[in-house]
Amino acid sequence: MKKLSCLIITCLILLTSCNLPINSSTPDPNEIATRVAQTMSALPSATITQPAATLEQPTATSEQPTQTFTLTPTETATATTSPADPKLTLGDPTWSDSLDSYTAFFRAADYPFKDDAVKITVENGAMVFKSLHTSGGRRWRLTSRDPRNLYLEATFKTVSCSGDDQYGLVFRAPTYGDGYGYYFGVTCSGSYYLLKWTTSGSDLVIDTTPDARILSGAGQTNRLGVMAIDNSIKLYVNGALVKEISDSSIKDKGYIGAFVSAVDDPGFTVQMEQISSWTLP
Repeated sequence: MKKLSCLIITCLILLTSCNLPINSSTPDPNEIATRVAQTMSALPSATITQPAATLEQPTATSEQPTQTFTLTPTETATATTSPADPKLTLGDPTWSDSLDSYTAFFRAADYPFKDDAVKITVENGAMVFKSLHTSGGRRWRLTSRDPRNLYLEATFKTVSCSGDDQYGLVFRAPTYGDGYGYYFGVTCSGSYYLLKWTTSGSDLVIDTTPDARILSGAGQTNRLGVMAIDNSIKLYVNGALVKEISDSSIKDKGYIGAFVSAVDDPGFTVQMEQISSWTLP
């Protein structure tokens, strides 16, 4: 009986220990970032993944399946200078990067970046996003410049792209790795959209809209811009204003950068050749 009592007590101790908390060290940001992002609703187009990082953070990425667009783009246009082009009146940018170095977007320790969906490098005066397969979700890079009111602009050149492959600008991102922020994107078929992702989830602020001012397909160069002043958001393509809205979902300043998402071309490749921002009152 004594042996039986001892055995019972020993078993109770072992069972109780299964419920004790397990101490763990602080996780590495790359490990956190590679976890699957939360499922997002109300997204008829691409989803967001968890990647991004900059000078002060290692690249962060995670996956989210991407759906396709169904809109048919309008006819192809040629890029022209528009009287509404903010660059004509804003003067010199507050900050600009010609991508001759990776230092504004990467630390040496996390450069170059590669995961199961994309490889991101800086070479020959461009940040190169090369996808490794489709439906891997959205990948981004951010830099620590974070004005609240700004005009942000970047020049993108498509190398290999088709259909609903997407690329564009990120702004007012509160952190590097959680995916929150605004996403102004265009597709290789010639549509644009604006998406927001907050703690309440994600939603399309502007649904996917065909626009002839977007130069579609591979081998094209598009200059994308966004002007955000308080709740006012203006979207520009090749210097032309394509949409103006009011949205107060993300009011505070945040990091800026670029993103891509491969949907149709498993080798979708786009180069960001220049990125600049103007701090506005």
